[in-house]
Amino acid sequence: MKKYDVVVIGGGPGGYPAAIRAAQLGLSVAIVEMNRFGGECTNFGCIPTKSMIKPVEAMWYVRNKDFFSGEVSLDFQKYMEWVKGIVGRLSNGVRDLLKGNGVDMFEGRGRLLDRYSVSVDGSEVLQARSIILATGTSPSSIPGVEVDGEVIHNNRTIMGLKRKPSSILIIGGGYIGVEFASMMSKIGVEVYLVEIMDRLLPGMDSDFSRFIERKLRSYGVKVFKGTKVDEVKKLENGVRASLSNGSSIDSEIVLVAVGRKPNTSDLGLEAAGVETDPRGFIRVDGRCRTNIPNIYAVGDVTGGAMLAHRAFMQGVVAAENAAGLNSVFDARGIPAVVFTDPELAYVGVNKEEASAMGIDADSVRIPLGGVARAIIDDSADGFIKVTFDRESKAVLGVHVAAHNASEIISEATLAIEMGATLEDLALTIHPHPTISESIKEVADVALGKPLHYLIRRRG
Repeated sequence: MKKYDVVVIGGGPGGYPAAIRAAQLGLSVAIVEMNRFGGECTNFGCIPTKSMIKPVEAMWYVRNKDFFSGEVSLDFQKYMEWVKGIVGRLSNGVRDLLKGNGVDMFEGRGRLLDRYSVSVDGSEVLQARSIILATGTSPSSIPGVEVDGEVIHNNRTIMGLKRKPSSILIIGGGYIGVEFASMMSKIGVEVYLVEIMDRLLPGMDSDFSRFIERKLRSYGVKVFKGTKVDEVKKLENGVRASLSNGSSIDSEIVLVAVGRKPNTSDLGLEAAGVETDPRGFIRVDGRCRTNIPNIYAVGDVTGGAMLAHRAFMQGVVAAENAAGLNSVFDARGIPAVVFTDPELAYVGVNKEEASAMGIDADSVRIPLGGVARAIIDDSADGFIKVTFDRESKAVLGVHVAAHNASEIISEATLAIEMGATLEDLALTIHPHPTISESIKEVADVALGKPLHYLIRRRG
């Protein structure tokens, strides 16, 4: 039996930062990973999908400018090999970081034996004063639609595609679904997108839902809202899906993107007395502690916003508390991005959400046609929206639909984190020409003093 100050189960974006931070604080640390270090984000989610998106956007831009000559084509096999290379490089980088920080790495399934002990593959036992659970989530499935990794895929198996399909049925209009719909349509795949709710991105701002539906339809995506996939039958060269609206869709492959489920089965939670919510996610407090004082949980396995950067911060908070510090996780300023074209990024709340919290809020939205860089970047049809407290003018939320929205949303995140007002945003000098100028412009409009937008006055 090996003894440590901290044992982390899970080597993804919640687990490996927790292990590194605990080691930085002078604790002896072990980490157990059953698959590949880097977790879902590095191996199947954030990194490979964004790697897939980047070349496609470049190709799309060139193809749609008549001043370029010649044909730009995609070698799908080389393209996917390039993506795989990036994933491998970053996964190995996580291992190097852990090793460089003196963390002992164990490969296998970690399972709680009690509140102080972790088994690795049922054989080796690690004992710890504190345990951090960071086991993440797995793709949810649909009854009767069995993922086989050949014709019917989830977000993991689709990374193994060897050739470009002629058509794809995407079940689920959340961020995974719309990202794949945008990307696949641009490389010439016929895309069908089916969402059971009455709008795409159902958990996000309705302005995003309307905007991305228009964009996807303009790319040729066939969108079905308020529709359920009743049955999927395999054919000789693909599948036939029967929809609740009475129609059917034939496609070469299927991507099931209908949410995530926590990886808590066979984790030994019962043996340690760790509580979960009705959906199986581990309950934690603001210090990322479970109901068992020396056991913490971080990242997607705790539910809430399933974002790598949220997991990063929770991992740090848990490690610092395990080291005896007093760290608290603040969920108010967590940005989120949908990597479509253009990107959708937001932080904080919208007007409806703020009002539901009892805040006297207002919001102002402007199109990006008055921002020079948006015109250059072909995202003049995008928008930015700021939500603020009417009385104090404190910034409560920002929503952006623009090229590189992911790179400017951090400014809005910092504004919310520091309690900035509209005046603070308006007085911040932004470089020209950039998309970030839109943050100043929308604040100027909200304050009634725009330079590049006309305010229509009645009377």
